[in-house]
Parts: sequence; structure tokens; C-alpha cells
Amino acid sequence: MSYRFTLAVVLWCVILAILMEMPHLLHVWDPRYQGVVMPHNSDEAVYLARVEEALNGRPEQSAEAFVGHPGLVGTQFALIEMAEGTLFRWTGLRAAEVFVILDSVIPVLVFLSLLFFLRLAGFRRWHAFAGAVVFCVIELYSLNRPVHMRESFLLMMLALIAVTWAMRLFERRSPHVWWSVAAGAGLLGLLVGVYFWSFSFAWLWWGIFLLFEFSEWAYGNYHTHRHRPSRIIRCLCAAGSVFWHFRPRKPSMQFERWHILAFIGVAGVLAALPFIAQHLQMSFHPLYDQGVFRSGMRPSRLPESWPYSILFCVMAVTALAASLRDPEAMRPYRPAVVTVMTAFLFMNQQVVHGVVFNFVSHSIFSLSLAAVCSVLLAVTLRKKLLMAGAVAACIYLAAIGYDGRYVLGQWQVRDSDFADQHLAGLLPFLDAMPRSRILSDQDTSSFIAAFSKHDIVFSTYLKNVLVTHEELTNRFCLLMLPIAPDKRAIHERQHLIFPDASAAFGPEVRKEEERIVEERCRAADLDAARMLKTYEVGFVLWNTAAEPTWDLRRLQVPLTELARGDGWILFRIIE
Repeated sequence: MSYRFTLAVVLWCVILAILMEMPHLLHVWDPRYQGVVMPHNSDEAVYLARVEEALNGRPEQSAEAFVGHPGLVGTQFALIEMAEGTLFRWTGLRAAEVFVILDSVIPVLVFLSLLFFLRLAGFRRWHAFAGAVVFCVIELYSLNRPVHMRESFLLMMLALIAVTWAMRLFERRSPHVWWSVAAGAGLLGLLVGVYFWSFSFAWLWWGIFLLFEFSEWAYGNYHTHRHRPSRIIRCLCAAGSVFWHFRPRKPSMQFERWHILAFIGVAGVLAALPFIAQHLQMSFHPLYDQGVFRSGMRPSRLPESWPYSILFCVMAVTALAASLRDPEAMRPYRPAVVTVMTAFLFMNQQVVHGVVFNFVSHSIFSLSLAAVCSVLLAVTLRKKLLMAGAVAACIYLAAIGYDGRYVLGQWQVRDSDFADQHLAGLLPFLDAMPRSRILSDQDTSSFIAAFSKHDIVFSTYLKNVLVTHEELTNRFCLLMLPIAPDKRAIHERQHLIFPDASAAFGPEVRKEEERIVEERCRAADLDAARMLKTYEVGFVLWNTAAEPTWDLRRLQVPLTELARGDGWILFRIIE
């Protein structure tokens, strides 16, 4: 590795780390900042709460990090969140502070993993460097999104690197190949315990890679019988050779390339057995169907996005056609070709199983990697056939870059960014209190879950927990109790009890959601004290700055004031 290349890599790593930290620093330098770290990306609240649970010594509760009930089952295992919380527990930091540290670490590791993978995929180092940099620039907004997609994509990349490195070592007949086989299998198995979009892409990538290698080996057997007078006879002889290959024999058999991939797959399944068992156990839960409904899974065999499906079809067809037309020239770049084909099949997998589950929106890192590979194949090999795929890839990357324009908003310091800063004075009181369940408004509840050890009554992300629709609605209505019915504006609230299902199934589900909420809230208003006791609420936090119209008399329980600060009052419910 040349000095110039090393310097370029190090320089970009430093620049990327600074770019990731600057939104936070810009807010910290503002005089309105009082110590409450501000989230800068969507869904950050759920990851903060899960990591905070692990930081406070309850990693087993990370999958359900809000209401604190040990009997509730989360549909997401939160393996990454548990690991991060356990790793940083000794520091005494809050989850938001841990994320600030990781903001300058994980994106750099993602960049380095991309660079290493593209090099292993056969591309020259400057081409690989350019591809990794373009990926990071286009995905700058999502690189600031913790856990999924950032950490989960990094784990997926490590798995692809280990598998590809095993194939490269096998080509060199290196005795260390089995270490890479073990690493690849272990990471593929571990991914099953992470997020669906990462492990399914990685396993599909492995399967297509295995199919490529096995097909090439079988086609080679076919050509060994080219002296046969008939194509039918040649096919029969080739098939016989393949079946004969699987006969019982001594351990001194000669290994083929596809054998290595097969070993990785078998060992990966064994490594994944604990997580497979968890998935099966969860699928037999009596509330599993309700959890699936709230997740937004919907039956369909049509593409989620016709434009993106067409673009990736062009990329996949051109890459496959080039591989068939000139296999010798394309063989060194097979991992890249496999990545492109995996992206197309992954985003259209509903054609096979008939279920759509955010394959496009939740896998943009993997799809962007495939698009970068398509461009690099065209730039490296300069084949006319691949140029069409490169054009399609550039269109996709341009669209993703345009969608990522919201990264500019992270660099803007707005008044609304400091809405929770007055709660900084609340944190010492929460730290001193024993673990309790606190009722507050929805945004303040998210703050409590993300910055303290305490449990809350409701979060939008309870949609990922196996509870009944009725319980979820009751918990939501507890948050509505201090608000007069004519001021609740149920119809205007963006998120109620199953927002993903409403988005997936259309306006009829949204209307039903509003009807259920209004009915349950009317019933809760009539017996507020019993509702509070049923869900074991011990404290009430009134964020007077955010909810000045709250009427605590509507709770129908006696309260005693424990603490008061600028814009907030903490009460205890007297039993």
C-alpha cells in the first residue's frame, strides 16, 4: 500500500469522523445547550431506550425498553443495543453520550469495511477508495442513524468480507482458510439475531455466491464430456458426475470452491440455531399475529418500488450477461456481481413468499453498495454491456443522494432543537429515585426512557412488542388523561397505536385506529384512577413548557409534589 493511498484513507477517515460529529458540536457550542444531547435522526429514541436499559444493568430488558414489564416479548432481539450497553456500562455514560462517541467510530469502520470488501471484490485500490467515499457521501444522513442501519450494516459487511476472504485464501491454497470460514460462518449466524434486513441480505448473498460457484463447477463437468456425440448424452454424463461427486469417500477428497461456501453455510446455520429457536418461539406466541400486523407487513407480490426494481433489474441482468459472455474476465469480480444480483432479488423477494416488509427503505445501505459495485464494474472492465447497468446505478444513487438532502438540516441550529434542554435539571432527581413507572406526555416519556433508568407508560415503539391492541390503546389513553377531550386532536396526531400498519394498509386502517383510540379514551376518562393502578403508575411528570394545558385533576388521584424546575413538575401518586 503506497504512502499516498494510506494518507488518503487516513485523511478521509478523519474528515468523515468530523462530519459525523459536527451536528452535535454545533448544538453544544450554542449558549442554549444545557447538557441534554439531542437526537439527529429518525427512530433514535427506540435505540437510545434499549441501550439505556443495558447501561443500567438490564440488558435482558432491551428488547422491551419502555414499560419495564419482564413478561413482555419484543419482536426485535436488540442484540446490538445489548452489546453496546454492556460494553459501555463501566463508563457511567448515558445512551445519548455513548451514541456521540460511536458517531465518530462506526461510520469510519463502515468506510473501512467497504474499502476492504471492494478490494477483495477485485477492484483496484483507488477505484475501491472512490466507491467507498461516494457511498459515504451519499449516505451521510443515514450514517448518523445508530444501530440499524449503521451497526447492523457493519456486521453484515464483516460477514461478507470474511466469506470473500475465505474464497481468496482458498485460491491461494492458504492453510489459514479455515479461520476465515469460521469467522464467516459465525458472523452469518450472529446476523440472524440482528435485524431482518441485514441477515436476509447476507444469507441471500451467500446463497447466490454458492449457486454461482456450484454452477460453474457443474458446467465444467459438462465440458469434460464434450467428446460425447449427443448433447443429451453429455448432460446425462455431467449429471452422473455431479451425483458421483457426492458419494461417500475417504476424507482425502479434493476441495472445490463451492465446498468452502457450503461449509460456511452449514456452520452458519449451526451458529444461528439459538436465534432461529427464538424466532420460532416468538412465532408461536398468541399475540404474534397482532405484532406482525403492527409491523406493517402486508401481503403482496408486486414490487415495493417499480422504478427501483427496474433500475436494479438492469444492473443485475447486465452483470449476469457479462459474466456469462466473458466468464474469465468477470471471475475476479464475482463478489461484486453477486452483490448486484443479490440486491435485485432481495428487493423483490415478495414475488416468492408474498409478503412485503420495507425491503427497499430499510436496506438502502445494501442497495447502495450494489449500485456502487455496478458502477465500478463498468469503470474497471469498460464493457458496453456493463455501461447500461452503470447508468441505472447512477440514477439510483442520485435518487438516494437527493433523499439524503435532509443531512443539511442536521447542521442547522433551530430553536426547536432545544425544546428539551430545560429537562436537564430533572435528570439528577430521576437518577436519585428508585426505578419507577412515570406518566408524562409522549415526547417527555421518550426523554425519560432514553435518559434514565425509569419505565414509562407508552411509546410508539411498543408496536414492536407482543401486546394486545387493547392494552396498547389503554396505555396511549393514559397519556391523554390530563388533556381535555376537546383538545386531544386525535385525528391530527401523526402516530397513534399502529402507525406502520396504517401506512401499509391505507386510510381505512387509520380510520379504524382513530375510532378505537377515541372509544377507549372515553372509557378511560370515566375511571382514570383504576387505569393508573392497573398499569402501576407511581409518578407523574408534568412538562409545563410543552403541555401547559394539562389538568392533573382529570387523573382522579391525590398527588404530592416531589420536585420542581424550570418548565417541569414531578409528582408522586399517593396510594
